[in-house]
Amino acid sequence: MTVPMLQIAMDYITLPPALAMAVKVAPEVDIIEIGTPLCKAVGLDGIRAMRDLVGPDKLILADFKSPDVGGLEAKMAFDAGADMMTVIGGAALATVEQALDAAKAAKKEMLMELTGVRDILARAKEWRQIGVERMVYHRGWDEQTSARQWVEEDRRVIRELIDMGFKMTVTGGIQKPLLPFFQPLNVSVVICGRGIRETPDPRQSAREFRLEMQRLWGGSGGVTPPFPGGKLASNTAAENAAKALRWGISEMGLLLSVDGRECPGCDSPQRFCWGSKVEVATPSGVNAGEVVAKVSESFGRTPAVSRGADGSLVLDPAQLPTGSTNEVIDLLRTTGNVFRALGCSLDVPSGVTVAEKILRN
Repeated sequence: MTVPMLQIAMDYITLPPALAMAVKVAPEVDIIEIGTPLCKAVGLDGIRAMRDLVGPDKLILADFKSPDVGGLEAKMAFDAGADMMTVIGGAALATVEQALDAAKAAKKEMLMELTGVRDILARAKEWRQIGVERMVYHRGWDEQTSARQWVEEDRRVIRELIDMGFKMTVTGGIQKPLLPFFQPLNVSVVICGRGIRETPDPRQSAREFRLEMQRLWGGSGGVTPPFPGGKLASNTAAENAAKALRWGISEMGLLLSVDGRECPGCDSPQRFCWGSKVEVATPSGVNAGEVVAKVSESFGRTPAVSRGADGSLVLDPAQLPTGSTNEVIDLLRTTGNVFRALGCSLDVPSGVTVAEKILRN
């Protein structure tokens, strides 16, 4: 199984607090959801503002729960900057088909939202026949206030949907202690809202949530790749910079945290290196925290350098002030030199040369 992606639900009714929260948690989440209340309160402006704020390197989901005119509403969401949108499970099959067609045309994603659907497995067969691939299994807000709990029957249905070929998102009052309930399932996305937003330090809470998912699911795979269409290979400067860092790190003699020998290649939507984050495996005897501190001391304190899971080091060029070629190369060179100073035998010039070729071509 692979580690699910982490999605945060922005269930606000005004835009400023949603944007403020996004600034705090974006480095630690994969998908930012414009929740249904916020979609209704501010409309497409919420999607546009969020896209402008987080840039091209985060996935945005518009939780429209469209009941009708699915093709039009999907196009509206995608034109505003969303990577994904939802259609409510009670919608007519024609609505689902039209939304799915709009998603395919835009190379984006449409998800079925199962809130209130009583005959899930029967409906799922219809949706699968027309090409639906993703679902959101949802314990709703009103169910939560009525003390509706996650039970084994939920897990059974989710497992059957996965066996049918669906990629499943789970949501509804999920906090870190509940994650083991889902661990036996190969879910694609876990959504957390209040369990992150309503804590004293939302960014740290998001990080702890992610680390717990890595602990529970991370024994036999890597992180689930983002949705095709959300971030295509090398379609952003940050992704290209990340590619250069990966090649440079490998060329100088360090290992990445994911073994890429089975990677299907850069033209595949299943490639291992989606996104801008580069996780470097820290060699035995080297403390990742010390590396981060020394890189920050030499390069300058920046969120582009942080500790990863299991003592690894994360470089994220999307967090650099300008993301210029010189800045990326400087980050790579500084990182290599710090490892050398700590006793690692590395060929830093070779790594820099390879990275420069990628960045300048």
